[in-house]
Amino acid sequence: MKIANKYSKGLITRCTNYKEADRIFTLISEEEGLMKFIARGAKKPSSKLSGHIEPLNYVNIFYKPSKSLNSVSQVQSIDSFLEIKNNYNLIIKAQYLMELAEAMSSEKEESSFILKLLIGILSGIHKSNLPDLDILIFEFEILKTQGFGIRLFECVNCDQKLIKAEHYFSTNIGGFYCQKCFVTNHHQGEMIRASIEQQSLLRTISRKNYKDLINYNLNTKQIVASRKLIQKSIRDIIGVQLKTIQFDDI
Repeated sequence: MKIANKYSKGLITRCTNYKEADRIFTLISEEEGLMKFIARGAKKPSSKLSGHIEPLNYVNIFYKPSKSLNSVSQVQSIDSFLEIKNNYNLIIKAQYLMELAEAMSSEKEESSFILKLLIGILSGIHKSNLPDLDILIFEFEILKTQGFGIRLFECVNCDQKLIKAEHYFSTNIGGFYCQKCFVTNHHQGEMIRASIEQQSLLRTISRKNYKDLINYNLNTKQIVASRKLIQKSIRDIIGVQLKTIQFDDI
């Protein structure tokens, strides 16, 4: 029985050359999460697939399903993100975003929110004055997709509302200790001291009041420090270890 072609839309996150002319690649799709494909003859200059099967390409794909590797029959590029590909620093950031999104996605599980979030940041990061802020929002939101919201308003130990002061953040629990509990309790995971400004930034993001961030006197140092809290929570709570980029290099 002839197998009917199926359709999917998604972002190509990585590619591998296979044999003389084929390419194997991974796609974060809307309906089925992570998908694996083989594009036969894609390396040939004359192939209609040539140029479309590249990392950081947002595509429509028509394919024949398979238990191992789905076989691509047709690809249409939606966005190739050329503004990112022409800027080395943005390429590094995009690689990190794709790897993180891939690590949070699973096969045969709907990933439309993750894909929408990823495409949204990739579409605007080349125009952003503070790209690290956009990445921080992505990291914060993608952690929530796994059911792990950061505790920003109350102490993770006593549940009392946090006063306006510097507090210590537990990367293993994903929240702040009040000053009393930090002194009197044994702590879990790495503890990082967070300034009032960092806490305020994260709380604004958690409320999705992104327009209010314009009124903040933000600098890259504050944003990067806040990102480390979220990155290390992703590492300690979910156990995601990113291979291509170390946290300190982003």
